[in-house]
Amino acid sequence: MNATTQSDTKNLQDVQLLSDELYLYIRFLLWSLILILSLHAVFINILNILVFYTIGLIDSVSACFFCLSVADMISMITLLYCACTTVYSLISQAGHWVVPLNLLVFRLLFTSTDISAAITTYIAIQRAVCVAFPFFARHFFNRNKSLAVITALVVIFMACTLPSVASMRLLVAADPQTNSSVARLLFTPTFTLTNKFFLFFVKIGLLFIEQVVMGICLIVTAYGIVSSRKMRALFSLPSSAAKPKPDREGWTKETQPTGDGLKPGAYNDGSKKQNRQIVPEIDERQKKRLNKEFRAIKQSVIVVLVHMICVTPRMTLSILNLVEPRFSLQGQNKNLFDATYLGLNVNDCINALVNFFVYFRFNDAFRTTVNSLMSRARSN
Repeated sequence: MNATTQSDTKNLQDVQLLSDELYLYIRFLLWSLILILSLHAVFINILNILVFYTIGLIDSVSACFFCLSVADMISMITLLYCACTTVYSLISQAGHWVVPLNLLVFRLLFTSTDISAAITTYIAIQRAVCVAFPFFARHFFNRNKSLAVITALVVIFMACTLPSVASMRLLVAADPQTNSSVARLLFTPTFTLTNKFFLFFVKIGLLFIEQVVMGICLIVTAYGIVSSRKMRALFSLPSSAAKPKPDREGWTKETQPTGDGLKPGAYNDGSKKQNRQIVPEIDERQKKRLNKEFRAIKQSVIVVLVHMICVTPRMTLSILNLVEPRFSLQGQNKNLFDATYLGLNVNDCINALVNFFVYFRFNDAFRTTVNSLMSRARSN
């Protein structure tokens, strides 16, 4: 009885969870969807770059969003290339050239998405520090320092990716059966070690740290916004309650000399009008400045939140790949793993697309510049 049960369990474990026929159909649909989304994402991020360049990298926020758009554009271009070649190979059955090249191009995709995640984490840290320690943030976060930090992040992630790329070789050989040339991807003896380092350190370790840091920064930012609004409500309540009445304290009295002596009671109408004009103007100016700061904070928070939602499944898949060896490209359930991974590439496209609408909604200068560029394009 136990032997029969163990045999049935083993047979169930050997069964593919996703059949080859269904896998090919799902793969074609997903790559077609990635092709459409990545094409739109490329144009959207080019527009983001043009708009931020037109506005000018005047502060740390615009510099970070400009660099984030560049990283997203590069990742979407590489993903668009992979989608075009894969869809073509599925239609024309020319996969012997496409698959090896795409494996190399995917390293560039990994690097650009990792850089994008690092820049997003830096944006989250900026917003949290600006809310929690505003005086410190003014001196620490500026355009030049932010560009220096982002440049350092790019160098670090490229250094982490290059060893795994260097351990792969693209070999072109003749195929006597088809009388044509085929491409094969060869791996050096160091590939296993470098790939494990890349998987453990970059795709799991750093990604997990970034997700935790972004989560903490979002909590700190949300708490700071709530506390700031409560404090503003407390300070605005006494000032409105102690607002002077126009019949008594609102008017300043002055004494005027007369023939019999001093005659009090003459109201200074000029001072009354001045108080009515200056105070509302100051309050309105401060209100506009605070609203602008809150919109900038909301813009960054939504960008970070969307990134976390789209990237968390990828980190979960990488951890599952380590825990369950059968759920990998070399394992038994490779079809299901590849289909799931393609679904995560759809998340990357959505993440790169959504940022434009966030900028357009919360950034007045961005929205004005986009409308100006659109009007120029229509006039031409």
